[in-house]
Amino acid sequence: MEDNIINGHTLVFTLGGNNLFENITVKDKIVNFIADFSSVEVTTLNSIKNSLIKFSVSISKKKGTFVIVSKYSFEDKLNIVPSLQEAQDLIEIEEIERQLNV
Repeated sequence: MEDNIINGHTLVFTLGGNNLFENITVKDKIVNFIADFSSVEVTTLNSIKNSLIKFSVSISKKKGTFVIVSKYSFEDKLNIVPSLQEAQDLIEIEEIERQLNV
């Protein structure tokens, strides 16, 4: 699994090969997550869908955002966008909304 931290608080990760979604390590300062699944097939996404939903709920409870980059819209309960830039934009919008609701 490859990962990258942007803006000091957002972890961007990808899956491939034998890497598992459950292997994500979360650090205290990381509150937002982007899963770059742009090269993952829909059958694989459907097989890990429940884990993704659970992860999304746990991140929301911690006042963070979880966004998936994919060419497939495979679940209505998840934030799924077609590009990394749109994922970053969505996180920025949600951060502003959280600040306004404080």
